[in-house]
Amino acid sequence: MRLHAITVRKGDAQALRELLGELRLIDGKHRPASAPFAISFPLSREPDMGETLHLKKRFPKLEFSIAAFEPYLSRPKSLKDALRGKLTETETKNLVTSFDTLGDIAIIEIPKELSKKEKAIANALLESNPRIKTVCKKASARKGKYRAQKLTIIAGKRKKIAEYRESNCLFKFHVEKSFFSPRLGTERLRISKLIKKDEVVAVLFAGVGPFAIVFAKNSKMKKAYAVELNPNAAKDMEQNIKLNKVEGRVIPFLGDVREVVPAKLKGKCDRVVMPLPKDAHHFLEDAFMCLNPLRGGVIHFYTFVPRENMYREALSTIRGAASKHGCSIRVLRKRKVRSYSPDTVQVVVDFSAKRAKAN
Repeated sequence: MRLHAITVRKGDAQALRELLGELRLIDGKHRPASAPFAISFPLSREPDMGETLHLKKRFPKLEFSIAAFEPYLSRPKSLKDALRGKLTETETKNLVTSFDTLGDIAIIEIPKELSKKEKAIANALLESNPRIKTVCKKASARKGKYRAQKLTIIAGKRKKIAEYRESNCLFKFHVEKSFFSPRLGTERLRISKLIKKDEVVAVLFAGVGPFAIVFAKNSKMKKAYAVELNPNAAKDMEQNIKLNKVEGRVIPFLGDVREVVPAKLKGKCDRVVMPLPKDAHHFLEDAFMCLNPLRGGVIHFYTFVPRENMYREALSTIRGAASKHGCSIRVLRKRKVRSYSPDTVQVVVDFSAKRAKAN
């Protein structure tokens, strides 16, 4: 579009832009035009005589003209915005707008009713989120002892290695072969602030190392033992330990918690973290076993529970395991972490535990 324009040398561009803003003369709908040594700004109207004299006084070498400018392309503000007119009303109701972002990789859920529109949905996600470069859809539920999930790339760059930043840490991992939840980032930092100087921490079900490494970078702990069964995740964890320069403070163990704890961690820890919400209740006795037999310690227990009366089941499970292991407990904090489904939530219970009698 051809508009009134002002051209100035590049060294004066920022000062002129600010003055045009003060005078309400700049046209914010069109993009300035750049030449090797000058910039032309589009104007919302022709300056009056007083404005012209004021501009000439501040910038003697500026030039007035009529020039063509390209409009700014407005980016959709949301996925629904980007899909407006591309989905029917019924399809829009079936659209799942929440998704996980791991670095520049987005992982989305495509309902069966929208399978024929998956390309349009993925491209709309790229359009509305400039930081996203790859869109994967969930092609299976998490399954097996490694909690692996099949993912299919449906738009953008063909890659499945994520680079994810959190709490001054960088994590690299294969999104399909290893489990990683960005939604627990707040929990990782929260626990970091609770860890006391020189504490020894056990992270059971450590994945690619986010809990242990965030602790190492954001607390004064002595060390963290990180136990992981999945060899792919354990390999990524070793890489992430080096990447974040926490060798010697985060000690990885590849293996089953039930085998590693009695052999390597019995009685060594002041704190235990259990970020395995679907099955952690089966390993509470292993968590108790990690604690120092004289001082006891703190356990952070994550689990999925019914939304209604959400803590009753978790507390009953903890008390039952404590009784079996000869421990007394005290609940320090309990909170909802996130919604999982309409009827299910993830909660965390922080509690201290100490053996009634040392073995």
